Amino acid sequence: MIARQSRSFRTTVRTLVSVVGLALLGACATPATRFYTLGTDAEPTIARNTTSPALQIDVRPVKVPAAVARSQLVVQVNPAQVQVLEDDRWSSALPDEIRYALAARVSQQAGASAASAVGRGGEGPVYQVGVDIQRFESWPGSHVLVDAVWSVSRSAGQETLTCHSTVSEPVSDGYQAIVDGHRRAIDAIAAQIAKVVRAFAATAADRPSGPAGASSKTGMTTLSCPPFSGGAQTAVDRAAAPRSGV
Repeated sequence: MIARQSRSFRTTVRTLVSVVGLALLGACATPATRFYTLGTDAEPTIARNTTSPALQIDVRPVKVPAAVARSQLVVQVNPAQVQVLEDDRWSSALPDEIRYALAARVSQQAGASAASAVGRGGEGPVYQVGVDIQRFESWPGSHVLVDAVWSVSRSAGQETLTCHSTVSEPVSDGYQAIVDGHRRAIDAIAAQIAKVVRAFAATAADRPSGPAGASSKTGMTTLSCPPFSGGAQTAVDRAAAPRSGV
């Protein structure tokens, strides 16, 4: 009787050890989730700089294609197929990642010490930035592509300039390389937006004359979309003259 109880006890112990071991192996086999961001270290400083700014940058909520409007990274398998990466995610929703990255970079390049990233308040003109991402593609080991229609409006929407920019950046293998490629693409678009903000600010400070290449018509300043500079593989596809109202 005692022998049977001893064998039963040993069997129960072995079973419990096996179950615990399998659970531990399962836990070890579960990959860790990696989080990525398009933001910069300068974002908190810019967001707090709201005391009597000379101008303010108000980046409106960004539109992105439904296929990539999620927390997971989405990569292209081929032109007709994508893969959703469950263990590689954005630190916040992709539209917010793009919005705050653009706000920080545009504010920096348009005069970060005198700009307020995202939001209104204080004195000075507000330059409203609208961004509609038409394509946001990630091709591992090849390139990333950001195709965006964006606009800059002077305070109260009195004048608006709309541009269409397509940015392609080569990337190496790995998902971190894809994120870095998108950061460079956002940098390129932000540089264009900042140029338009500075041009609008210059014409506001010095009317009726404006920056080089600008002309005046019925009290409005006609500006063109600036070309990309540097070594980025980029193109400006379309430029629309400012219009009155929103």
